[in-house]
Amino acid sequence: MTTTITPPPSLCPLPYPLSGTGPDITLPAEFCAFHTLHQRAYLAYADAHTPTGGDDLVRGAFGYLAVHWSTLLSSPNPTATAWDHVAAHVARRTPRLPLRTASPLHYQLTVLHHLANLSVTTAVGTTGCDHATARCLLRASVRKGL
Repeated sequence: MTTTITPPPSLCPLPYPLSGTGPDITLPAEFCAFHTLHQRAYLAYADAHTPTGGDDLVRGAFGYLAVHWSTLLSSPNPTATAWDHVAAHVARRTPRLPLRTASPLHYQLTVLHHLANLSVTTAVGTTGCDHATARCLLRASVRKGL
């Protein structure tokens, strides 16, 4: 009696060859616009945290945002929600910089404005917080001497 072991279907060879290209994915125009608008600031934030450059970090963060795009758009503040995911993504993969800050947003604004040299307006537009909050937190950074 001979026993034949049949591999599960996931391990069987495909009946057709795979091409060298990946899946044909079309992203929503709104996502592409969002990417264009925020990529530079996200990259500046990631670059401040790693000497090798933050390209991979930002690519990974945008991948997450693309997958969850419809959920993100349904949030009360999509820009802030997206930023929270990006900042958390960077924080999980890089060490925290030695800055004296009172909150995560204070830290993020300090990095964006003082270390990445982005304007307050750009930092506000990146994080989704209001201008008055950003100015107040950034003034505290200057008083504390970063």
